[in-house]
Amino acid sequence: MAPTPRLVAIRHGQTEWSKSGQYTGSTDLPLTEDGVEEMRTAGLSIFQKNNLISPERVTYIVVSPRTRAQQTMNLMLESVPEERKKHIKVIVDEDVREWEYGDYEGRLTSEIIELRKSRGLDKERPWLIWRDGCENGESSEQFGFRLSRAIQRIRQLHKISHEKNEAADILLFAHGHSIRYLSALWFGLGVEKECSEEQKKEVVHRYDNNGELIPDVHMETYSHMVSNPNFLLCPGGMVVLGYSHGCLDEPALELSGAFIPQNSICLT
Repeated sequence: MAPTPRLVAIRHGQTEWSKSGQYTGSTDLPLTEDGVEEMRTAGLSIFQKNNLISPERVTYIVVSPRTRAQQTMNLMLESVPEERKKHIKVIVDEDVREWEYGDYEGRLTSEIIELRKSRGLDKERPWLIWRDGCENGESSEQFGFRLSRAIQRIRQLHKISHEKNEAADILLFAHGHSIRYLSALWFGLGVEKECSEEQKKEVVHRYDNNGELIPDVHMETYSHMVSNPNFLLCPGGMVVLGYSHGCLDEPALELSGAFIPQNSICLT
């Protein structure tokens, strides 16, 4: 019997703006020198020294198109044997890119609060990105829609492997807000909303690095956040998402993360 499929989500390493606390969405920054060394060391620890993730179980990698995420992926995969890497399919997915911050790009939280105050906003309640989104950027509904689609695509790949009784760890290399938001949606937080007719008709094709089409997903509903899930995820941090009781209808957050022996089985 194959182990229960998992999604192992890894935030990119340190950049100059993650170091300073500036909101980094579409700005395509590379990792700092410290970030490079940290992610190279993390890959060595996870894949070799401590064997927290077995490369033999990894079937797909889903990665944001941003440089910092792809750089993190490449650095960590240096610890995976070349022969094994040939069998891991890579999907560059726009749906897991970071929140489009619009007018808040490159600003600190304190600066965003002052900017909104100067525009006469937040008189009745303080700004909360999870609910209020970003001016001239993405709303929480827009962000939630594309992350819901990413989740459905990943679960579909898990289902295909599960039905074949094959191991299926999928690695996700993305960003601070996108991973925390996706994690919250994964196990049912947020508000469910019916897709608009335009959203229902929207078909987004994704291909792996071999040019193979990933099965399309068609959604009738999606979920978005209206409150802060209060998750923390530092640069280079990792979260493991899976399923309870080995059942793909019971998505769950693995509180132990990857830090358990590879032959350990959780049944409850």
